Amino acid sequence: MSSWFSFTDEIGPERIVYLYDPETGMRGILVIDTTSLAGAGGGLRMLPDITSEEVFGLARAMTYKFAMIDLPVGGSKSGIWANPDMPREQKDAVLRAYGRLAKPLIEAGVTIGPDMGTDSEDVEKVYEGAGIENRTSGLSLQEKDGEPLENHATGYGVVVAARSACEFAGIDIQGATVAIEGFGKAGGGVARYMDKAGARVVALSNIDGTIYRRGGLDVMGLLEARKEKGDRVLSEYGDGEHLDREALYALPVDVLVPGARPRVINRDNAERVQAKVISSIANNPITDEADQILFKRGIQLMPDFLSNAGGVVVAVLDILGGTADDLFHALDALIHPLAKEILEDAQAEGIPSRILAMKRINEKILNIRSRKVEPLSFEEMVKLARERLKL
Repeated sequence: MSSWFSFTDEIGPERIVYLYDPETGMRGILVIDTTSLAGAGGGLRMLPDITSEEVFGLARAMTYKFAMIDLPVGGSKSGIWANPDMPREQKDAVLRAYGRLAKPLIEAGVTIGPDMGTDSEDVEKVYEGAGIENRTSGLSLQEKDGEPLENHATGYGVVVAARSACEFAGIDIQGATVAIEGFGKAGGGVARYMDKAGARVVALSNIDGTIYRRGGLDVMGLLEARKEKGDRVLSEYGDGEHLDREALYALPVDVLVPGARPRVINRDNAERVQAKVISSIANNPITDEADQILFKRGIQLMPDFLSNAGGVVVAVLDILGGTADDLFHALDALIHPLAKEILEDAQAEGIPSRILAMKRINEKILNIRSRKVEPLSFEEMVKLARERLKL
């Protein structure tokens, strides 16, 4: 009992609930960081080696994401200890069991979306198990360039944030060199939109290692080959240098995109980072100590809960009945000015941008809590979200 209390602070988490289903063997967790703003929302991560601390950190990241784009929703995160590549029938049974056990929390206002190891189809099984309608219009599953729109959303947002940071650092995104950790749903989206922006993607990594080519990789060719080869696409790529997975963080590039698990950049490797800009797919990829080291070295670091906010935006638009055009318009309209503001303020105050943003959000939440503001109704939330996303 005492171990999870070490995660708590002035914001939360309010609840850490463990779920177990003897019939399927499902072992799960649901963390509600705060309901001070209204309900709570976040994705469902399915991996065999998640930790309670990791899921709490991800729930806090969701709180920051919603607050950063000024939507009054708290953060939550769900987790299932399991291999996401298990047989479909077995996976569906595990997901339904999770939904059945999480039903009281979903009914109380927790919204669940996809995350690492899950997709929108998996989330539908959770709601099916709970016997609750999932308030979506199907936007996330609409196809663009042969892939679901949810595969584009986070990647495009990361590129918008990176472009803003490059402008601040005096770097032209056209011709900028980029290293991306991960080549799955979100990593593939980053690579696609970096390529479209004229950047040169020189390195990609996945669980098997890093492929590096100084002159640039054939991004569109790799995306096409990924449909057939899956994760093998990088290890079988013949035109480049094969490196260890961790080598990606120290490559001589303009833009580094961390895309996997928390705390991959820490005090042990922060001094070796050569990138001038960091724009993350992953949540919490950099420790606070490394954040300070990178800031002192003049590296422009986008807060991860801003750069990877595309998943939140597409989920909100899905509920609102938005379109693909609305998604890309909203990401441009939201992320660019926020990125510019936080980088300028961080430089003026001499504080790393991520730490400054967290400080401001914490103050905002505590202020709302002290005033005991009544949560908005669903209809009021919809109206506010439409205004915020400029629909």
